[in-house]
Amino acid sequence: MTKSQELTGKSLLIAITLAIVCHLSWGAYPAITKKLLMLLPPFSLITVGYALVLLLMFPKVVKYPWSKSLSNRSAWLLMIVGAGRMITNILSIKATHVAYVQLVNLLTPFLVALVGRAFFREPIPPYTFSALTISTIGSILVILQGPSLAIFQNDWQISDTIGVIITFISAIFLAFFMLMTRYEQATRQIDSMVVFAQQCVVLMVTALIASICLREDWHKWLKMSQEMWIFFACFLVINLIAGNLLQIHILGKLGAALFTSLMGARLVAALTLSAIILSEPLKSWWQVFGALIVIITVMVYMLIQTRTPVKNIS
Repeated sequence: MTKSQELTGKSLLIAITLAIVCHLSWGAYPAITKKLLMLLPPFSLITVGYALVLLLMFPKVVKYPWSKSLSNRSAWLLMIVGAGRMITNILSIKATHVAYVQLVNLLTPFLVALVGRAFFREPIPPYTFSALTISTIGSILVILQGPSLAIFQNDWQISDTIGVIITFISAIFLAFFMLMTRYEQATRQIDSMVVFAQQCVVLMVTALIASICLREDWHKWLKMSQEMWIFFACFLVINLIAGNLLQIHILGKLGAALFTSLMGARLVAALTLSAIILSEPLKSWWQVFGALIVIITVMVYMLIQTRTPVKNIS
């Protein structure tokens, strides 16, 4: 019996509601981050954000025997993959539209299946290639704004091409991160909060080094308006803290399959907030149709996987 099956009635409803809230939180991440990047250097934003998260987690962090964890090569590899995800994610958000970033991110369940097969010898779940094909068609409709190539003559920029490529690389990093996190927790019995704390340390240090190497102008923090400080507070509380903690909690309740079946909420949040705070609305009904194709396909695909036994990593 799976963890999701152990929950019934009101407790299951609460868990699913929290999972949707979690996905909405992560869906808001690209829009809120891009708003802040209009003023702040990208790696300074990550450095300050995760430094504050670590400050709040300090009582938990100091109690853990770090030397035991850091002696494992897999733990170091996990942290490197997490850093790669952070760098590519922040650069992709800065380069292209939020909708494009979130569309590619919704391909993560399929990438997890393919990466799991290639590197962890896990069987590819049923209907993976069919669902990937349908989702790709929906994504193309959103990007092209319709069944034509006119966008490449008008709105499409080189930065969009670069941004989509970086986003795809970032999604591959995320797939590796999810699989390796499961490996660490399943084989080494490492607490989820500790994994999160490790990632916070690595992301903060990596971002700080990148910021120094790129000579980012930290004086821009002194030019923050009240509105931008509100957005930063949302970035810290909604994205970095609530998103991560809810994800850790709900994954333990629902399990990965049912949790990821609700990922369509991320695209809804991304499209809504990008229209409100970034003035990046969808421009045609074709884009709406394409977005719905992606959302429904991902949800149906993941719901099918909840009925399929998951092979543990050994």
